[in-house]
Amino acid sequence: MSKARYIVLEGTEGVGKTTQTVTLVNYLKKQGYSVLQTKEPGTPLSPLTMKLRNIMLNAEYDDQLTVPSREFVSQAIRSIHLEQVIMPALDSHDFIIQDRGILSGLAYGEACGNNFELLAQLSEVISCPLTNNFYELYDDTIYLRGNVLKGLETAINSKQEFEAGDAMEQKGNEFILRVADNMQFMSQSFSNVNEINVDNKDIDVVFNEIIKVLNV
Repeated sequence: MSKARYIVLEGTEGVGKTTQTVTLVNYLKKQGYSVLQTKEPGTPLSPLTMKLRNIMLNAEYDDQLTVPSREFVSQAIRSIHLEQVIMPALDSHDFIIQDRGILSGLAYGEACGNNFELLAQLSEVISCPLTNNFYELYDDTIYLRGNVLKGLETAINSKQEFEAGDAMEQKGNEFILRVADNMQFMSQSFSNVNEINVDNKDIDVVFNEIIKVLNV
């Protein structure tokens, strides 16, 4: 059996990553493929990572977390996810479709105040069970890019996961603009990145562009 094709969808808040992830998963399943749908940081496929996600992103804990402590929680989530969810799935599925990955981790981690060299070193250590180069962890990266501030507004106005709010969303416009700049620059280092502009496009148009670049 060949290794599953590992695809990640990236982008800032409110650009449609989750919607397109679900749409792609359903599309591939209808073609008869075995597909694993997952996400970072935290996936229902690993309850422990969801508990850690709550600590990392719930605004209730924001004033208690230091800059490095939040990052270490993020890296712990990815380590568990990669070794206990992704690795077993590589030999049992045709596709792995993931909402967010290392690109988001780097972009948000730096904007939160972490040194990029530290982030890269941690990413390398966490990814080493699967690859010697974390930039090549994914077979394909779909980078959805759109109006950053409009996307943040959309995310804030949608149903909130945490009663106290999302810690990243609450950091405001300047923060999310820095994340977007980081993501745009850092995406150039990842293998097989396809950037898709989502502005003024409906869901079906964006999805058709995703299908075209993935050739599935």
